[in-house]
Amino acid sequence: MRSFVVIIVGLILCSSIYAQEKQVSPTYALSFGIADNFRLDKFIMDIGITKILDDSHQVRLYVSPRISTTNTDGERGVLFGPDQKNSNENRTYSFGVGADYLWVLMKNDDINLYGGAGLVLNYGLDKRTSTSIYTPGTKQESEDKNSSRSGGLRGVLGAEWMVSNKISIHSEYVVAGSYNWQYIESKFWNDGLEYPTAKTTITGVTLGSGVLFGVSIYL
Repeated sequence: MRSFVVIIVGLILCSSIYAQEKQVSPTYALSFGIADNFRLDKFIMDIGITKILDDSHQVRLYVSPRISTTNTDGERGVLFGPDQKNSNENRTYSFGVGADYLWVLMKNDDINLYGGAGLVLNYGLDKRTSTSIYTPGTKQESEDKNSSRSGGLRGVLGAEWMVSNKISIHSEYVVAGSYNWQYIESKFWNDGLEYPTAKTTITGVTLGSGVLFGVSIYL
């Protein structure tokens, strides 16, 4: 929360530089998605660039990169049976691209209400490895890879507050429907002996929604 406030205050202070200059209608806007689901402590950093066609219509292109890695190590002693040491590693990567056509629904002083529709494509890779060692020396290992692709349509309803002529804060409610494809590959080893690989393909349709907070800089 503190980091979010610092960013907003900094942008407001920087925007005061332009207040004494001649006002020129902006033609582009650079947008940053900062947080979702009302959690201002979770920075997601979506990046978008918007072409302003006129006072009521805009076209926006955006990218959504995601990286997450976790490592856990543990040890468990058992009164009856072998002691156990566990090591787990999870790595998740995803990359989304999309385009929205936006139009202004209502203007009231420094507040704009806008809506739009667009396309979205996503690619993701989730890799998980696990190692368990049991005394007096049994070792079990597993590896799971989940690659996914999705594509679909989305609708946007947002509100924007113009902090200055160059800076705005916005909040968007997004509803998206997509077709999803997943390919899961699971491997297992017991004391170096590799078992047959399990392969699974999953397809389906997903409908979801969410809230996105962000900041835009007009150029």
